[in-house]
Amino acid sequence: MHIIEIIESNKGIKKILRDCPYEILKKWEFKEYSKGQLICHQDMQYEYFYIIVKGYANISLTAENGKKYSQAIYKNGDYFGELEIFDNKPYICSIEALTDIQVIRIGRENFLKWIDKDRSFSLHIMKTLCDSFYKLSKLAGENTLYSLKYRLCNYLLYRLDSGVKSSSGIEINVNKEQLSEQFAVTSRSINRILQQLKENGIIDVSNNSINIIDIKRLREEEILSRKE
Repeated sequence: MHIIEIIESNKGIKKILRDCPYEILKKWEFKEYSKGQLICHQDMQYEYFYIIVKGYANISLTAENGKKYSQAIYKNGDYFGELEIFDNKPYICSIEALTDIQVIRIGRENFLKWIDKDRSFSLHIMKTLCDSFYKLSKLAGENTLYSLKYRLCNYLLYRLDSGVKSSSGIEINVNKEQLSEQFAVTSRSINRILQQLKENGIIDVSNNSINIIDIKRLREEEILSRKE
């Protein structure tokens, strides 16, 4: 797929690349990855800056004992590689395709030229980085202060926009293993809370998805569990 086609068909990408100089614009590469494929490996170096065009990616950290912790789920318009690219450092996290995914990427040399010449992009990077650090700081505080039930309800509400609407509710593409990684807890802890929500008629659970049946009651559970 040509980079111009991508820009014209995607408002989020168009906003990021609107002032990118043409000599840099033509250096972008289009790449596709299959669901489950690792795009970038933790502790390895990659001289690229990536923007997601379509699909979802899991940003995760794996400890020496093999325990995996999911830090975030990235979607269309989100980018990665910005933390490592300036000093060419190894990746802090692994980037895994949660779905079939399309990305565009640009090499380090051209990225540095771009950020130097494009004030609009420099401001975008600064703003979105500050927003990301804000959210990570907030998440770290919530992980310390609030119960797992609150964090799980909060996460399900956050994922509503990415869900698929049906006559029975909104289906979110996530499984118990991913939730266990997301919150760095055992599957047993996740299962216990999901079972409670299911028994209360708020959700239904299948192997690879969670169906939100009653959004109003899920919000009520989130509020109540925040006080626990």
